[in-house]
Amino acid sequence: MKRQNWRKALMALAVLSLPVTMFYLSPLLTLQGAAKGIVTSSLIFVVLSAVLAFFAGRIFCGWICPGGAVQEILFPANDRRVPGGRLDLIKYGIAALWLGALVFFFAKAGGTLSVQPLFGIQGGLSLATPVSYLMFYVAMGGMAALSLALGRRPFCHYGCLLAPFMTAGRFAARISGTPHLHLEAESDRCIDCKLCTKNCPMSLDVNAMVRREDMFSPECISCGACVDVCPKKVIFFSRGALKKPPSR
Repeated sequence: MKRQNWRKALMALAVLSLPVTMFYLSPLLTLQGAAKGIVTSSLIFVVLSAVLAFFAGRIFCGWICPGGAVQEILFPANDRRVPGGRLDLIKYGIAALWLGALVFFFAKAGGTLSVQPLFGIQGGLSLATPVSYLMFYVAMGGMAALSLALGRRPFCHYGCLLAPFMTAGRFAARISGTPHLHLEAESDRCIDCKLCTKNCPMSLDVNAMVRREDMFSPECISCGACVDVCPKKVIFFSRGALKKPPSR
């Protein structure tokens, strides 16, 4: 479980760094910049997150996302599994609206006029004004409230705007056959203890994924919890091209 200790330490650091980093990840600031034809650091991050996902899946979500960390901190208060399925599509609708607004604002501003990574960030710090502190507490309070009400990482399932772009990167790697970091499983050694499913922070039915030897899921955040908890080491990370699941 040493890997999970490192993961939790990195996520704790991500939360502590929020006073500096929050606006570098802000989709609202991206739109404000687009209205003036400015490419902001947050827009650059959206692109880089999709590129990272192409090579390593949603590893950002599982290892260094401050929003994910806030939600996992609250697992002891509510560890209920969050339903996915069609409800997971909500965030794709949010992302589509945001992308449409982004294109509209850039078009209205006359296109991309400049690149300003520090746009809207005073002195390089996100929390530098009373308004920024208010936005911080509203954002963190909203995520905390969702977690306390619904369970494991609900914002990641239903509200995260970045997740669809990272998922697009994952699908691109899968379709192109490009070698990338992903999970694989050898079902013949599985003893159906279901510890993988019980410990998945994204409430995935990992045991069912193991049984069909298809570990691909748009909601997988590459945290490695299922890998580390499996007593038979059935699940493992691979860096090759994604194998097609066996036909049944």
